[in-house]
Amino acid sequence: MADTNAKPNLSAKEWIVVWAKAARAPFLIVSFLPAVLGGFIAWSQGAMDWTAFILAVVGVVMAHSAADFFDDYYDFKTGNLGNKDQQFHDSPLISGEVTVGQVLFAAILCMLIALACGIYLFIKEPQAVLWLTLGGAFIVFFYTAPPIRLNYRGLGELMLFFAFGPMIVLGVYWVITGSFSWEPVVAAIAPGIFTMNVGIVSNIFDHDDDVENGKYTMPVRFGQAAAVRILTAVTVLAYLSVIAGVWMKLLPVWTLLVLLTLPLAYITVRESFHYTDLNRYTKAMTQAIATTSLTGLLLIAAYALAMWV
Repeated sequence: MADTNAKPNLSAKEWIVVWAKAARAPFLIVSFLPAVLGGFIAWSQGAMDWTAFILAVVGVVMAHSAADFFDDYYDFKTGNLGNKDQQFHDSPLISGEVTVGQVLFAAILCMLIALACGIYLFIKEPQAVLWLTLGGAFIVFFYTAPPIRLNYRGLGELMLFFAFGPMIVLGVYWVITGSFSWEPVVAAIAPGIFTMNVGIVSNIFDHDDDVENGKYTMPVRFGQAAAVRILTAVTVLAYLSVIAGVWMKLLPVWTLLVLLTLPLAYITVRESFHYTDLNRYTKAMTQAIATTSLTGLLLIAAYALAMWV
């Protein structure tokens, strides 16, 4: 797995495919959908700045992509690859199709694009952009990078909740409307939890590799069995947050469509209970990603229905 194994002379199509895998392109939906949700909540309240909305979405997705590149870069450098070769994107870094240096360059490039979007939006809404940028940049860079290494100190899963839930949804909403509201915060709880669950599931099955490499994730700190119980509890909490939001009239009744994801969430938890069988890993992760993705889509659809039905 040397840094000099990148394959030369790729065609344009092959180059795009390789870098789509390196960027974990299918996973970017978990930041894209919350960003769009924040915009739709603002739109449902009669406030929509399309330029700010588009730049906020691009900035969020680029920041997410940078975080993934940094994560792969530092895990590769430390040799803590866990089950990355099973995580759907067939990492070109592991196969040698791209080099460590190229991955680091891609991470920096994505960060610069996100920063450029942030600078433009800062002129429009400085307070919201300042907090979103500071919080996002901290999580993006220090999720895996030393000296803080949040994901090595049992804080990675919680950071996923904040980063892909309230931080994105409220941040995009605030940039567009120029004001704070509890509605995007409550709406963000379910997608934030379900994205956090992707990290919990991954770390449950990566437990042995993480122990070996001194990576103190939630399952390492509390044990795999306890992590599965936490996974179950927060999954229930996610659905209760939507029900409570509708009951308190903070969320439109259409957001109850999120309950349609219950079978997917159940399969995620069920498969994770069998954490000693690594063959269950792919199915658990697939269902976890499907749950968070479908939740985002259903919440966006709920706000569209609330506006137009």
